[in-house]
Amino acid sequence: MNTIISKASILCVASAVMLSLSACGGSGASTTVSSDCTPKHSDISTVKTGTLTVGVIDYPPFSSYNDGKPDGIDISIVKKIAADDCLEVSWQPATYADAITSIAQGNLDIATGSIAVTEDRMKAVDFSSSLYVEAMGITTKAGAKTIEEVRDMDGKVGTVDGYMTNADLEKIFGDRLISYPSPVELKADFDAGRLIADFETYAVAALQFKGNSDVTVVPATGDVGEDFGSLNNPAEDGFPLTKGNASLKTAISDGIKAQQADGSLGKLLEAVGLSADLAKVSSEQYVVPAS
Repeated sequence: MNTIISKASILCVASAVMLSLSACGGSGASTTVSSDCTPKHSDISTVKTGTLTVGVIDYPPFSSYNDGKPDGIDISIVKKIAADDCLEVSWQPATYADAITSIAQGNLDIATGSIAVTEDRMKAVDFSSSLYVEAMGITTKAGAKTIEEVRDMDGKVGTVDGYMTNADLEKIFGDRLISYPSPVELKADFDAGRLIADFETYAVAALQFKGNSDVTVVPATGDVGEDFGSLNNPAEDGFPLTKGNASLKTAISDGIKAQQADGSLGKLLEAVGLSADLAKVSSEQYVVPAS
């Protein structure tokens, strides 16, 4: 993510948790297409004709390169879109640091890995329609389901340095908010009972506490006031793609919307313990304002 949260700080946590989870799917470094395939969209422009070149950022459960056998939610979505449009797929390892530049320079068509749609990124690339909401999570042992409920509880709350929601959380909780260098320290203090709530990205928290019946993890909900934009308007993630490539944007966006409409995208989220409601994006794509 530089997105609504800092993903670099949580990759190691998510990766460790995902070792115990089954993958969403996998393939080799490339996929092939049947000779009698009929595409849903014609004349799609790609870096290499007939092939979708995809940069795979390691950010489970959404995207993992996995030694050339990628898996994850984003990977499954891309596979279906490519199959529907009779495109072979070439999977390439990528990072948050280089993916946008590689797309802008014409080396990749798209990238995967829960990438937020931001004004800053849209200076260099375009984005598909939104895949899912990048929600902040609320983790408590008291079963709180909204920020308002946590606000009315006594005790300290925690989050991680660098999250764009931190300024708004500080407005709500004041000196009750403790910021930690990584999710590891945050979880340790929460587990030890020194915090009544853990404000971590929902996807990571859901994996951290998967199977723990003593803890409730929910996406942050509830209107906490119009002054708290980062909490009321969570980032939406999409696939960055070559700027001005209308044919590719249409094909990718149509494929995403179809998977949202038939419920398959929601099922991918549920398969790794996340809420299918994350796939309910706004009718007009929310773009994170420039920093």
